[in-house]
Amino acid sequence: MTRKARRRLHPIAIMAGLGKELKNMVVPLLVIMAAGSRHGFSWTDILVPLAALIYTLVMGVLSWLRFTYEWDDTCLVVEEGVFVRKKRSIPLERIHGISVTEGIWQRMAGVVQVHIETAGDALGEAEVTLRAISREEARRLQRCVEQAKHKAENASHPEPLANRPHPALFTLSMKEVWVASLTSGGALGVVAALCAFLSQFSDFIPYEALVRDIQSTWNGHGRWYIALLILSILLAAYGVAIVQNMIRYASFVVRKQEDTIVIARGWLERKAVSVPVDRVQGVVIHENWLRRFFGYASVSIIHAGGALDGGPSGEVVLCPLVKKHRIVPIVQACLPEYRLDVPFCPLPQRAKSRYMLRPLYWLTIPVGVAAYMERPWGAGLLFVLPLALWIGARRYQAAGWALSSKQLSLRNGWFRRTTAHLLKRHVQSLEIATTWWQRKKQLVTISASVMPVGTRSRVVDVDEEDAASIYRWLQGEKGDQT
Repeated sequence: MTRKARRRLHPIAIMAGLGKELKNMVVPLLVIMAAGSRHGFSWTDILVPLAALIYTLVMGVLSWLRFTYEWDDTCLVVEEGVFVRKKRSIPLERIHGISVTEGIWQRMAGVVQVHIETAGDALGEAEVTLRAISREEARRLQRCVEQAKHKAENASHPEPLANRPHPALFTLSMKEVWVASLTSGGALGVVAALCAFLSQFSDFIPYEALVRDIQSTWNGHGRWYIALLILSILLAAYGVAIVQNMIRYASFVVRKQEDTIVIARGWLERKAVSVPVDRVQGVVIHENWLRRFFGYASVSIIHAGGALDGGPSGEVVLCPLVKKHRIVPIVQACLPEYRLDVPFCPLPQRAKSRYMLRPLYWLTIPVGVAAYMERPWGAGLLFVLPLALWIGARRYQAAGWALSSKQLSLRNGWFRRTTAHLLKRHVQSLEIATTWWQRKKQLVTISASVMPVGTRSRVVDVDEEDAASIYRWLQGEKGDQT
């Protein structure tokens, strides 16, 4: 294929870019206008917001006019910049991930937004974003990237990739989407986002007076009203989190296209994420206590790149909700090298007391003070202490590790149990740390990290000899077999 003529994005890209910029400007502009109106309204108070709005509109149009792109069999070329012209040439075989999104603006025009990620980009940011191109162009670009990778690996494919059927390996029904949303536990994230938004108006909302009113209400035996208010806020946040997750995980499907895992999902904003198998650094299984009670879990894959799916950098959700007995065949179909049905080695018995006592270190004093101040009914809070001991014992039973010739598996947690499976060749570092109290019992903490930097799994209070065997395993040759 010869290189195409330089092309511009669809004009709807102007609206998509302006929408994003204006959303980021709303709070600062409101603060500026509110600060100016404190001493009486004046037309000069809107000059700065109006100038910022006009500047944003002009720059949006100019940025669209100055943005061009083209590609051929070997590389993608992008030119952009209003005042400083920047040209980037990206070899197709260096593209590690492609995320296709259909936002509201794109769906109105029948186009898609494409995020292209390479090894050299900053975590969480796409190397190139094509805000509005046709669906057919996006598919052609994906095929060109896959063909370039196969050529780089000297692989031959007699049948065109587009003509091969790709059955779904995993889908979510509407009932499962509903269950996944109910058990996601995202209410605290909504509350944190609300608090972060309200903090922008600290100069205009009398928070100190509100705190004093709450204290006086509490001292005036209005604590039940405050508790009811807090409960109402949490329930409302829980409802918002449910709606967010239902919109996000609607029409969720996973397919395997040659050596690429394609994950599509979304309702209002449709998104398709492509993750090459050779970029996968590990498999992580999450089980919160509620999902575990009903026999469910969620599965994520760690990839060497940014946040393709809008989650944490380097992590993409493979299965938002899945029965535990289905995890092994799904992962085997996507990533044949990984073995998830491995027997875990438990922690030594002498570590159990440390797990049971650890929650008491930070609970005993607050619970004791609260029980004393709210006596006699506050004495009921003391039941939290034996509950903490029981939870510590459960965390001890859940923790463990497993080792094979090519894979390390680490498990920890109880409320949110996390099991990480890491291939030997992807482990970037293995850290063995010990405290003074651990040395007395010959225990250590082991943590293994993979790409991207900061993606780490760990287990506390592992036997010293077991940690030494894991360290020797990592130091051995990559091709060792048991």
